Amino acid sequence: MSKEFEWERGFDRNRVLSQIKSIRHKDGRSFDAAGYSFWLPVLNSAIRATRIAEPIKARCIAAAASDPSLTLTDPDTFLVRCDQEFQKLAQRPKSKFVLYTTITYAGPNPIDWISDDGARIHWQPNQRGKFLRAARKAQSAQKDRRAASNVPTEDASQSPVLVHLSAYDPFDAFDRANDCVDRFRGMLNLLVNSGQSVNPFARMTAPHAVNKFRRGPFHSIHHPDGSLATETFWYEPRWAHTARSVEFKDPANYRNSIQRWWSTFQKNPMRHFISDALLRYCRALDLHEADAALLGIWQVLEKLMGTDRYDLLIDRLVRIFRDHDDARLIAAHIRLRRNQTVHSAHSISKEADAILVQAEMLAGQVIFFLLRNAKQFQNLGEFHEFLDLPLDQDRLRRRQKLSEFFIKYQNRT
Repeated sequence: MSKEFEWERGFDRNRVLSQIKSIRHKDGRSFDAAGYSFWLPVLNSAIRATRIAEPIKARCIAAAASDPSLTLTDPDTFLVRCDQEFQKLAQRPKSKFVLYTTITYAGPNPIDWISDDGARIHWQPNQRGKFLRAARKAQSAQKDRRAASNVPTEDASQSPVLVHLSAYDPFDAFDRANDCVDRFRGMLNLLVNSGQSVNPFARMTAPHAVNKFRRGPFHSIHHPDGSLATETFWYEPRWAHTARSVEFKDPANYRNSIQRWWSTFQKNPMRHFISDALLRYCRALDLHEADAALLGIWQVLEKLMGTDRYDLLIDRLVRIFRDHDDARLIAAHIRLRRNQTVHSAHSISKEADAILVQAEMLAGQVIFFLLRNAKQFQNLGEFHEFLDLPLDQDRLRRRQKLSEFFIKYQNRT
């Protein structure tokens, strides 16, 4: 039985494997190219991996599919083979890598460095340092290829950020370091966005992402000496950022605040769940397209509330807020606009600023609640049980009395 993989509900696992078998050549290792490109993503969706196996799930599945010793007729055996590939890949030695990226911010450093998931994030290292000089020299070899892809050059509005970590290969290093940076940006943007209000003149300006701390135009992976670990570079097509940099009125105080919140997150018993929420939150509000950003934030709410049922989601959500009635009105309004975007092709562009500020407020307050109070819950299920408690205090007190009586009754002699 597989320890790291399982079949998703709702998929006919035998049929999925039969489709892979039908496009596999007689040698058992190669495939019809078009059929493989079509069916492999379906197979990847049909299999769920544990958190530790997720980063290399696709590689494990591809290796199992191209194993000629498998007949592709037994779903359980296929998962065991995925497990074997995971164990093999997980035993590879790790090497040290450095991600070079930039963040849209110009001002006093909000941090010098922080740690996250075994990595160290260094903000704006010494421009004359040995590593940075070597890294930029190495990046010059990519200059023509970046220009051919219309990747903008860096400018003074962006701060260099380095992530030092150990990984299996350059691509594994990028995936892990990318999550570290976006997790931290999620925290930074959460703190900044929480003080944001609706701009009454937003319709007079060009559409722009909600987030102020966004990634720069390109990213590269290096060896510790600054040389390129791979010629591959990563970038966002049609990258643009025109918002003014955040200006902290009291940089020293904000620096302490960032470090306190980050420490609270790192010590949080629900850190993995909050980490996923921060990544989703950050990436949704990085988008310039308002409709896509709204859909992304609604998915954050679904993740936080543990349901995609509208009524239950809103019932749980309002319990986070002091004014339940106002929160219910805002949540119902956001739900309606989200549904219109999905089902009626109705864009929110004319009111995008207000709608995204409101949607961010809903999601942001839940994340703040968990950062402060997750220690009150033994697991995620208890958090959702807490949100299902009645708002009526008389009913709540009555339930408390019944619970006390139930405990006494069960312990009767």
